[in-house]
Amino acid sequence: MINNSSKYALDCSINMKTDHSTSICEHGKFKAQASKLAKVVSVTIVLFISGCMSKVGNLPEEAQIDIPAAFDTVATLDAKPTAASTQKIEAKPVLEGWLDTLKDDELNEYVSKALKNNPDLLASAGQLKNAIEQVTITGASIWPQLNVVVSGSDSEQSAASATGGSTQDSNDTTRIRSIGGTINISWEADIWGKLSQRKKASALGAQAQAELYKAAELSLVANVSRAWYNLATNKLQLDLAQQRLDSFQNTSNLIDENYQRGLRSALDVYLSRTDVQRQISALADSKFNYIQAMRALKTLMGEYPDASLEFNANLPELNVAIPTGLPAQLLTRRPDVKASQFRYDAQIANAKAAHRDRFPSLNFTGSIGESRDTFNKVFDSDNMARRIVASLTQPIFAAGALKAREQRAYNDAEIAYASMLKTTLTAFEEVENSLTRETVLTEQHAAIKEAVKLAQGGLDLALDRYQSGIENYTTVLQSQRSLFDALSNELNLRNALLQNRIGLHLALGGDFANAQERQEISLPEALK
Repeated sequence: MINNSSKYALDCSINMKTDHSTSICEHGKFKAQASKLAKVVSVTIVLFISGCMSKVGNLPEEAQIDIPAAFDTVATLDAKPTAASTQKIEAKPVLEGWLDTLKDDELNEYVSKALKNNPDLLASAGQLKNAIEQVTITGASIWPQLNVVVSGSDSEQSAASATGGSTQDSNDTTRIRSIGGTINISWEADIWGKLSQRKKASALGAQAQAELYKAAELSLVANVSRAWYNLATNKLQLDLAQQRLDSFQNTSNLIDENYQRGLRSALDVYLSRTDVQRQISALADSKFNYIQAMRALKTLMGEYPDASLEFNANLPELNVAIPTGLPAQLLTRRPDVKASQFRYDAQIANAKAAHRDRFPSLNFTGSIGESRDTFNKVFDSDNMARRIVASLTQPIFAAGALKAREQRAYNDAEIAYASMLKTTLTAFEEVENSLTRETVLTEQHAAIKEAVKLAQGGLDLALDRYQSGIENYTTVLQSQRSLFDALSNELNLRNALLQNRIGLHLALGGDFANAQERQEISLPEALK
């Protein structure tokens, strides 16, 4: 392909005089110049048809992924799957307004605060506004550009200098004042559509940013929900740590009394007191985790991260399976996947524009203006100079710069495709992992609840046998640890189920608000 920079140009300048009777270009000369211009256009078009073919058409329109008919339901590799692992996944429309299913008024309040005050969401809103403004900036190149230039001068000249000799009064001066105005017009005709392609790329970029804002909003609500249930879990763990300390303290006091009576050895006293100190240490750690979780939630809400928050800690049970929809629908639901598609389409448009930069460009420039002694008379007469210039520019040689720019734009489109492919595969991976993890967590939670019952029975029996002198204190100690470890694990598993369910809602692209609630959500100030 012939490339880069040397110009075929037709300049035809017409200065309109007061009597409109003369012009720089006579009629015959103008026809000759127009004939030359037509020949140049014909030659350049032939050159481009024969030597310039864009590679953008080789790129796929969307991510090339072999999508299954349904999400994977295999949760474990057990030879004998349980009822939970064989549970059918509902291929119904993805749930909208999932926040209401948690039935948590306190959480709804914290989410509302975060949507108004979270700094990351406010920043995302600002980025969206900038992307929208960029569409106007880019689209302005399609329209003619109009500039007005006003100039003025004011000078004094002695009478002697003006007449070329001496005068009777050498102090006489002449004041010369001049005010000029010029209107300049420039416009590039978008004959190949390269300017339109760049505007299209900018518009697609704004659409991508709008999807990223929605993704940031959904992610924020999910993170607030996760932080809230982490806080509730840490509060319950703190209460459990206090119960654990009280239990070990009571056992230690009982051993001390029996030791005073000579019924227990000093070894039991040392062991019980050691375990009390361990529980004191664990309680301090639980307090820190609780305060840290509270500060994390307050930061998400855009508030100062202090440790003052009154609430009722509760972890709701999840008894209803979540409908997942069909895998292919994920591509049209998840805002980050949609954003990656928009970014890819924008890069394709940029690549097309870069290819057309190698085509001839047709530019028009013009000006109209005059100079008068007062400003209100400028542009107020027929005695104005007018000039119009049309130029056709064909790049011939620029050391390969235009070809390299086109190749770079094509490479950017390939990179955007790879990014879209990764985003899409990651979305499917998140859904599949969340579905599998929910089944596994359900099995674990059922098992740990049974373990709590068994551990409680074991501790009661160990205490009876210890009081009867049949068992030693080590058995009691192990039974206590087993019970409280099981209780702690049960809390963590309940939280893990909630965390995973929230993550599954986010992975499936379902909105946290239903249609009516969505209308009531106020936009951040940055988008108003």
